Amino acid sequence: MKKILNALEGLKGKKIDHRLVREALNSLDLKKDISYKEYLKGVNTNEYNRILIAEDPMQVFLMTWPPQFFLPIHQHNNFWGFVIPVEGIVSETIYGYDELKKKVFVHPTKTFNTGEVIYEAFNVIHKLQNSSPLETSVTLHIYHPPIYNYQDTKIFDAKNRRLGILNEKSSMISWDLPKDHYKLIEEDAYEVEKLW
Repeated sequence: MKKILNALEGLKGKKIDHRLVREALNSLDLKKDISYKEYLKGVNTNEYNRILIAEDPMQVFLMTWPPQFFLPIHQHNNFWGFVIPVEGIVSETIYGYDELKKKVFVHPTKTFNTGEVIYEAFNVIHKLQNSSPLETSVTLHIYHPPIYNYQDTKIFDAKNRRLGILNEKSSMISWDLPKDHYKLIEEDAYEVEKLW
């Protein structure tokens, strides 16, 4: 982990963009250079957790994903970054949203193994999931800007065709927050179309 943190530290004072961060990550052996277990001491890895490691010049944290756990489909409206599975496998599904046509488009799901890099672009709409029915997954997240919030983040419930927009009170991406953590919840908000 120190090699990754040192590589990111080297970006201080530069105009940080995804190409610069990818170059820093490509300079490392991501299957060997992520010694993360020390950050999980005392953490129940059979539960969803977010463990903060650094906030300068980028936010760096680990997430633990119980078997089959996923966050709701969501849009990264005010940050971008990279996700690296460090234990287990993670699947990502990308979505498109046409607000005028009231449609959500679903791209085929891709699976990522330990050491592979998932780029989460600014404004991407996606869902990450631990696709293993038995094993916990652990992912490393590197986000910019380092301080962000979930205000105005769109979340999608494709099964029930709901659209939610989080407000400044939201501390996570979820459909299970108190009602006053949503700016909007719209039922029957769109149709879903697969792109394969």
